Amino acid sequence: MNERSTIINALKNSATSRFIKRLTPDTSLSSVAEALNAVQQHSATDPVRLKLFHTPRMVSQGAHFAFSLPTKKPHYKPLLLSHKALDEFSLKQDRDLEKILAGEKVYFSDDIFPYSMVYSGFQFGSFAAQLGDGRVVNLFDLKDKSDGQWQTFQLKGAGLTPFSRFADGKAVLRSSIREFIMSEALHSIGIPSTRAMQLTLLPGTKAQRRTQEPCAVVCRFAPSWIRLGNFNLFRWRHDLEGLIKLSDYCIDEVFDGGKQFEGKPDLNVFKSDLFPDKEQKIDQQVEQDENDEQGASLDGEISALSKYDKFFRHVVTLNANTVAHWQAYGFANGVLNTDNTSIMGLTMDYGPFAFLDKFDPSFTPNHDDTSNRYSFANQPSIIWWNLQQFAKDLACLMGPEGRDLESLLKGELNEVDDALEKTMIERVQKLVELNANEYKYVFTTRYAQLMSQRLGVDLDLATCMSSPKREDIERAAEKAREFCTAIVEPLLDVLKITNIDYNNFFIHLQNYRGPFFVKDKTEATTLFAAFDQEYLQIFFNASQLDQMGEHEKTIAAGKKVFDTDGEVRLLDENLEKIYDWTQDYLALAPPTNATARTSLAKKSNPLFVPRSWVLEEVVDDLMYNQRDGLRDPASTLDTSALKKLYLMSVNPYDRAGWDAALRPELEQKWADLSHQEGAKFMKQASCSS
Repeated sequence: MNERSTIINALKNSATSRFIKRLTPDTSLSSVAEALNAVQQHSATDPVRLKLFHTPRMVSQGAHFAFSLPTKKPHYKPLLLSHKALDEFSLKQDRDLEKILAGEKVYFSDDIFPYSMVYSGFQFGSFAAQLGDGRVVNLFDLKDKSDGQWQTFQLKGAGLTPFSRFADGKAVLRSSIREFIMSEALHSIGIPSTRAMQLTLLPGTKAQRRTQEPCAVVCRFAPSWIRLGNFNLFRWRHDLEGLIKLSDYCIDEVFDGGKQFEGKPDLNVFKSDLFPDKEQKIDQQVEQDENDEQGASLDGEISALSKYDKFFRHVVTLNANTVAHWQAYGFANGVLNTDNTSIMGLTMDYGPFAFLDKFDPSFTPNHDDTSNRYSFANQPSIIWWNLQQFAKDLACLMGPEGRDLESLLKGELNEVDDALEKTMIERVQKLVELNANEYKYVFTTRYAQLMSQRLGVDLDLATCMSSPKREDIERAAEKAREFCTAIVEPLLDVLKITNIDYNNFFIHLQNYRGPFFVKDKTEATTLFAAFDQEYLQIFFNASQLDQMGEHEKTIAAGKKVFDTDGEVRLLDENLEKIYDWTQDYLALAPPTNATARTSLAKKSNPLFVPRSWVLEEVVDDLMYNQRDGLRDPASTLDTSALKKLYLMSVNPYDRAGWDAALRPELEQKWADLSHQEGAKFMKQASCSS
């Protein structure tokens, strides 16, 4: 067992701050030494200089960040610590840890000082210039023990920064609870996400939102907090030097000097779209045939990839992988602006979000998203749209090749003639086209793999997906395409109509061991009578089953059926779809192999996911039932519901980690696997946090 260290010793012995070492600060405080001097020497004699840490402003051209400090609060009360996250760093839980993770105590050294990043972003499709960490202060980097990977710690809700604009730099308790729980839950399920370490209540600190609300600070960490918006900024500034420095930093520090880019197939493999949209398939095939006749090919045109080409490609594939996880598990992000899209493909900056209670592709968890731009169905295309903006940011680095790129990096490519400009533009366009096809390939094959695992089907996609050979890639695409067409799409059509619980469907199916049919279709009085009734409970709620049962009795008695609202007809149509789907499903996962099916599915089907209504119950318990206690720093709060939610969220596949003795009534209620009905499902949230 690894010996645990105090946070102070860990910081002194092994911490760093990679971002401020390599990148450019705002000129107001242009070095760690100046920032330290402002804190240590000028706190009393030069308060104006000290205010630079908290004064919103336009930072200098070329700046990637500005030094900042957490705003001092009157009181701090830690509410929840993620012990799973703490274990990642072998840290001891002590008072220094609580204070540093709350922002009550700040650690400085000769090369470590808190800072906030500057970035821009496309928000709901419109460009917003200087944004930045408006309520976030980055603290330091520590290596985790599992992978030896650097993780950047930061505080959200830490107060005013140089990028707060007209906001207050605060985070309210309700949104802080939601982010803390959901980020740890997604990570535990296996969905790429940033992490949370500590949730701290700030008694005596209020924020004006819809009403006066209590505030909190979340200490969170990730290998990198750089987002596509960081690159949007430098295109807007026309700052090539700043863009090169940021890109080189990402390649060297975030992606191990480009080592993570290796092992991919030749990008020219994706010169054709392996998953053309149905309505575009004919036109694209005609165009492809014409190109083939003319001998046109991307081979030779993209003969070698620069490190910037590989960087863009890697960011594309990471994000394709993540959005595939969102779609497979029914996670709706809610605010997919470019400043909320990670270069590492991490789910980040949690605003309005939700797990689907029922399968509704048009659902958006964001109450303010009136156009449904960020609906569940749109997530794959929106992420690609964001990546297209990223391609525009990097275009000046992806366009030139060889000596032209070397000259650009040296600052010697002062003029570009028409011929070179045309060549550069064409090269970027071809790179984007190739990456678009690879994005669809990675997304669809990963999605098919995840959905097959949830259904207990072994598609054996992993080997093909990891191979650089064209024939293996085409084989993986064919398998994924066939599986999605025959199994996934028909199933989702059924779930959309029956409106049953999306996540619970997979759990019921994995646990089902009975017969799927009790009669041959031709021998049953109705199709309903052909199915085993327990099997149908997987697809329908109790009232729907009762209605179909009454319909079957009426038919069996030879009586006439009156279907005034078409409900019975709709249910019958679904039974036909379920019958056909079950036949295809059993061909892939035969009932004779039920044990293997269950074993595979259990690894991919969480027994619990934090629904919006569950989060709301926990938030309301603190904000309304214990309102007076939130104001009093000396009060003892009942955080048992919050702790129970945390334990269930970070142990999604294992009930043994839920602590059955802690609030057992909540466990029974929250982990109810029945297909419940009610107004509490599919709730939306606002952007206000």
